Amino acid sequence: MKNIIMDERTKRVLYAVVESYIEKPEPVGSRYIMKKYGFDVCPATIRNIMSDLENAGLLFQPHASAGRIPTDTAYRLYVDYIFEEVLSYQSNEIKKFIENLTKKLKRLKNNMNLLFVETTQSLSQISKYLGLAFLPSPDKTALHRVDFIKFKDDLVIAVVVNDKGIVKNKIIKTYPEITQHELNSLADFVNSNYHGKAIDEIREDLIKRIKREKIFWDKLISKILKMCQEALYFSQEDVYVSGLYHIMHLPDFSDIEKLREVTKTLQDQHLLVKLFENISQDNEVKVIIGQENPVEEFRNFSIIASPYREKDKSAGIIALVGPKRMNYQRAIMLIDAFARSLTRTLSD
Repeated sequence: MKNIIMDERTKRVLYAVVESYIEKPEPVGSRYIMKKYGFDVCPATIRNIMSDLENAGLLFQPHASAGRIPTDTAYRLYVDYIFEEVLSYQSNEIKKFIENLTKKLKRLKNNMNLLFVETTQSLSQISKYLGLAFLPSPDKTALHRVDFIKFKDDLVIAVVVNDKGIVKNKIIKTYPEITQHELNSLADFVNSNYHGKAIDEIREDLIKRIKREKIFWDKLISKILKMCQEALYFSQEDVYVSGLYHIMHLPDFSDIEKLREVTKTLQDQHLLVKLFENISQDNEVKVIIGQENPVEEFRNFSIIASPYREKDKSAGIIALVGPKRMNYQRAIMLIDAFARSLTRTLSD
């Protein structure tokens, strides 16, 4: 990108092109900009400015007779320009929206699954983009209770419920002779000793117990404790995704191949977790545009994300995923509002 002196008029032209393309995904011409935004100069002057912006790598002309399209860098400059103003703008309408949303979410607080289904669906419905919610890593949540159910021969189903009301089912392998009565006793042992303790701390304690039991007891007890440890191991966070129906109607995804690519990417939970693992754990909204994405599969999208909290600790992440020409003002405002509502819901 070449250096360009961005005087106020040049900035106005750039932001006008960005906003026009966000509104309608067609190359933006100088005459259209002049009329819509009331520039007091002739179209030729606007064309010269747009040409300079193209040379600087901020605009792109798909073919010689067309208008211009913003690049990722142009979107970044635009987002940086509007960001603080959008977040600081707290009208009565926005305050009322957060208040009503919080009331709605609080009714679902005792069922975390329904809470996050409702959150992502509402976010997607209002924005018309993809709504995502990442729950806290199960390792950091506390154990409410565990049950073991004999499935067949050497297979047991472990049903783990954490303090958020989230249920995890896991099939684990054990020795064939174990009975349901023994499994019930094992569940009682775990629940009486570890209720309310963090799952990662429980696993550490079980490792210590296994080492001790190897010395003082037989291998059978060691196997049982290992089974407990395996039942409480989870590899990644829960991810809720809503809104494929909505993005199908965006012109950006009219190509069926693009839609298939989106669907395939969203089905890869590892990619989703990788995408958000570096989101800061403070209260700040973060905007990731196109090539800024650390995951290659998401470089055709823009992502707006914010951590939400439970009292004084980070609880998870809520996000919108959409085309690079998404309505950033509205999307930033929505993510901030939903993050605030989730924080209030989980903290009260």
